[in-house]
Amino acid sequence: MGSFKGSMPFGEGGESGNSMEFCPWKAIRSYPYVHGNKRDEEVVGETFNLALFEKRAWDIYYLSDPSDFGRDPLILVPSSQVKDFLCSVSNQLEVTLPIPKGQAGEKFSLAFGNWGMPLPRFLGFARSLDDLERLKSQAKAFPKDDLTGLSAAALEVFKNRMDEIHNSIKSGKKKKNPEVTKIKRVERQKGYGRMIKRAQRYLGFLPGHVEVEYGLSSGVSAAGWDVNKPVPFQTKDSVRFVCVDVEAWERSRHVITEVGFAVLDTKDTMRVSPGKNGCNWFKLIMSHHFVIREHADKINSMYVQGCPHLFGFGISEYVYSKDIARIVGNIIGDAESDDKRPVIMVGHDMVQDLNYLAKVGFNIWRVPQFTDEIDTKSMFQRIQKSANGRSLSSICEELGISGCNFHNAGNDATYTLRAMIAMVVQQAAKAHPKQGYINAIELG
Repeated sequence: MGSFKGSMPFGEGGESGNSMEFCPWKAIRSYPYVHGNKRDEEVVGETFNLALFEKRAWDIYYLSDPSDFGRDPLILVPSSQVKDFLCSVSNQLEVTLPIPKGQAGEKFSLAFGNWGMPLPRFLGFARSLDDLERLKSQAKAFPKDDLTGLSAAALEVFKNRMDEIHNSIKSGKKKKNPEVTKIKRVERQKGYGRMIKRAQRYLGFLPGHVEVEYGLSSGVSAAGWDVNKPVPFQTKDSVRFVCVDVEAWERSRHVITEVGFAVLDTKDTMRVSPGKNGCNWFKLIMSHHFVIREHADKINSMYVQGCPHLFGFGISEYVYSKDIARIVGNIIGDAESDDKRPVIMVGHDMVQDLNYLAKVGFNIWRVPQFTDEIDTKSMFQRIQKSANGRSLSSICEELGISGCNFHNAGNDATYTLRAMIAMVVQQAAKAHPKQGYINAIELG
């Protein structure tokens, strides 16, 4: 595996040459949906996405944004690599996928460096989406280019140029009213904040429907609490957090290869101090990993590296697809279950995982115990006050949770539940001593 012909990376942080042309990564990802035939969009899009990292390493560059909008750095790849990639996909599909002509094609061959303006800097090689996400995170952490040497005219030209590029790679959908978009974003963030508060109440960090408290009455605060003490509040009904992760085959997303679960029962956590980052509660998690026998040979390697044989929290179970719905029902619960306590589903961008469960014959919406859902991707967005989601591995790293062998369904379910615990505990530990109650963040 190597980078494309014509690519000349200069070492991490090194500037590109003035003669190099670039294409924004977003323009590549949107190509089949913006420039392709609408009739064949789904087929072309699937092949296009599968081929992105198939025996292929992209040279990733970045250019800091000079605006005051707080935009992320512009992620770029050499135009020569894009042309080779389109040629390769064209051969696979036996169609022609050309660089668009005219104004639509200008963003596929961008040049920089005129008038002393900054040049793109080399970030590294991306052989998978995980590599790309890691490099993007690195680019965000780097200082912006020093533009003090530019004349006022050159700076204005550079800002306008970057604005044009960002506008050219926006979705081709109908423009939305910016005020309406802003309002929706604020409301969505408030919803994420309420999700965090609900998790805090379920775990006993905030008062809710109090039945018994550890030496406290429902009217007093949790002043003086710290992570080495049991949670200050005990809720009326204990709940079960059930985290799910489903792995599907990259060549056909309808083929489910693994299902993983991690379960935390709050009746076990109430009298155990969470410890730093909630680490004392990690050992209370019951983890499960199921490999679908019929598809055990289908291991992902293009976008991410699958590792179904590396479950780190128990012994993997090999089951037939016809049995998986019943097995899932035994873990989550169903109408026949003796345990009628509320079930809180947890996931990382979990809508997809719940849809995958439906594909194996288990409909979560028919489970009477299912009362709420917690999404760690959304939680982290709220805590970071970010508009963009982060991968599970990067969130764990940010939270101080050591992890390995991601993309194993059992491991990912366990790490996701650990991430939820860590976020809730870390936010609770930030209580202001003068307030005398747990008020992790301003949740709106």
